[in-house]
Amino acid sequence: MANKTSIYNNYFEKQNDLNHEKLHIWFDYTVFSWRWWLGILIMVCLTVIWLKFRKKESTDRLLYTGLFIAILASFLDMIGVFLGLWEYRYEVFPLTHNYFPWDLFLVPISIMIILQIKPNMNPFIKGIIYAGFSSFIGLPLLTWLDIYKPIKWEYIYSFPILVIIYLAAHYVSLRNQFEKV
Repeated sequence: MANKTSIYNNYFEKQNDLNHEKLHIWFDYTVFSWRWWLGILIMVCLTVIWLKFRKKESTDRLLYTGLFIAILASFLDMIGVFLGLWEYRYEVFPLTHNYFPWDLFLVPISIMIILQIKPNMNPFIKGIIYAGFSSFIGLPLLTWLDIYKPIKWEYIYSFPILVIIYLAAHYVSLRNQFEKV
């Protein structure tokens, strides 16, 4: 039992040291860099766009859907980073390994906006369009900007996952529990 405890203590000590090193690297090379400012700009601009163009009467339903998407995208992203499938550089916030502008702003807000556009259009087609744009334009752009680095991952792998995320968001957005009592 004591051996397991010392193994865990050693692990957490190493993890703590790495977190401190990451924080120093973030302060020295990331914060206030142009890529950091780009992340801040993405978050601010997307929030303003969503506030301006959302259907006001659907705000609660859309926020609920956006929260669902943000949690799902963040969870999947954490798994990918943990497994070494990809990594992010120039994180806006150094406390996680996720890229906040992507997981908490770009993916949820873009889906919330797409849900409002042509609401009667086939959701599978909308999901394919969304996933295609995100997988084959968005992710390569993040790679080109040196923010996202796929390691054991191809853009095509993201495509079906993003279709499923969109379809799940579509399903959540249609729940009738949003009706007023």
